Amino acid sequence: MNTSIASVFVALVLCAAQAAPTRAHSDAAPVAAAAAGAVLEPRVEAASSEVELLGIVEGLQLTVYLDHFATNAPLDGARLSVERGGQSFDAQALGDGIYRFDLPWLAMPGAHPLLFTIVAPELSDLLTATLELPGAVPDAAAGADGRYRIVALSGAAVLLLLASAGIAVSARRRRRAGAIAVLLLAASSIAVPGRPAHAHEVALPSVPGSPRQPSRLPDGSVFVPMPAQRLLGLRTQVGASSTVPVSFELAGTVVADPLASGLVQAPVAGRIEAGPDGLPYTGRRVARGAVLAWVVPTVGAVERSARQADLAALDAQLEIARARSERYAQLVGSIPQREIDAARTEALSLVQRRSAMAAGLSTRVPLLAPVSGVVATANAAAGQVVDARDLLFRIVDPSRLMVEALGYDVALATGVTGGSALAADGRPIPLEWVGAAGQLREQVLPMLFRVGAGGPPLVVGERLRVIASTRALRTGIVLPVPGIVRAAGGDTIVWVQVSAERFVPARVVAVALDASRVVVTSGLEPGQRVVTASAGLLAQIR
Repeated sequence: MNTSIASVFVALVLCAAQAAPTRAHSDAAPVAAAAAGAVLEPRVEAASSEVELLGIVEGLQLTVYLDHFATNAPLDGARLSVERGGQSFDAQALGDGIYRFDLPWLAMPGAHPLLFTIVAPELSDLLTATLELPGAVPDAAAGADGRYRIVALSGAAVLLLLASAGIAVSARRRRRAGAIAVLLLAASSIAVPGRPAHAHEVALPSVPGSPRQPSRLPDGSVFVPMPAQRLLGLRTQVGASSTVPVSFELAGTVVADPLASGLVQAPVAGRIEAGPDGLPYTGRRVARGAVLAWVVPTVGAVERSARQADLAALDAQLEIARARSERYAQLVGSIPQREIDAARTEALSLVQRRSAMAAGLSTRVPLLAPVSGVVATANAAAGQVVDARDLLFRIVDPSRLMVEALGYDVALATGVTGGSALAADGRPIPLEWVGAAGQLREQVLPMLFRVGAGGPPLVVGERLRVIASTRALRTGIVLPVPGIVRAAGGDTIVWVQVSAERFVPARVVAVALDASRVVVTSGLEPGQRVVTASAGLLAQIR
């Protein structure tokens, strides 16, 4: 009996020796994937309300990325040190919030409690963290190179081996076989050549593809390594609940201020001649009262002949009146004074009448600028013949413009207090509320805003997206417009930073607050870190 059991024991050892390489091969697959770059380097992460720290192990060096917690902006110019086991090491600053430690103990696997000390001009902080360094721990029965595996077989396997050996298995023998299996499991005294046991390895987090490139994880979140965050310029904002005015959007158009714009039309039909400084061109700045051009009246041949005949008749009457006035002047005291004054007045009146009639044939009519500003429209050329009331020039003061918005709900106009608009280049335009028209125009209500100071340059006729603010209030989390992203399905999402290198999308309901901000009314909690810059790039990561 003892001889049979001993032979079975030897069979167990031989079977284990044959089975060990098969299991070692199956465990090599994830290791090969790790060697191919699908496993992250050991990392250590710590954060406080002011600072976020991420350390990446590269050989015997620890590269630390230091950021402001709220904004994710690099914290540069700080003094950084780490303490482990009573030993302190100082970091070398590389710029852009990157620091590097040379640490010889990084070759030692296991858990390492660390204390980071950060001293910067604007803050100082202490951060604690534990760095887990992976490594294989060889068994006691392993050789010097540690390349042995413990093989344990269950009691059922022992019974199968006994049956294959032709040994009758009684209840007592079954108990002995089970005892042998228990000894094999507990003592772990059988070792066979192979790679270190998988149970003694510390698994590293894995991500699809290369850990040095941004990747989308199976749960929909995005892994963005810290070096990539530096290149993308990711910035965040800690969401806070606020009470803000209710606002709504309108379609607007830039119009000229009636008090700072004007039209120049031809007062009479005639021919255009250039002014003292030449004919104005579009974009030229002019002053109020400046002569822009001349209009030489055009007269037909028949009308010109009639006027010349009238001038000849006036000349004859003027000669008679002058002669009578001179003769009466020599008879002072002989004739009444009133006759002398009447003759003088009649001669003067004829002179004025002749001047006025002659001016209609030869005098030019000046075209004056009604306001100071820039020539927005120029429809005149030298020698051009125009009719009376033809539009020749339009002058606009670009520093004094207005925006006309069209509202489809008359009730909205009663609570408007102000607003803003968005320029074509994305810059906000402050608007001041002027008022609403008292009459509908094609079933819409015109609302007028004045462009405030500090906005970008605008031109008359430019289309704008206007956000009008009202007296009503709502509660939500205010975010800048670049933080809102449209998902592939049309949903409105924001990206929330949940760790130093992981970002999660969140579906939200957001409405415009002004030209540069939105208010999130649902889908986001106060205190979460929301990406506000380069958020659209995160949605493109696959």
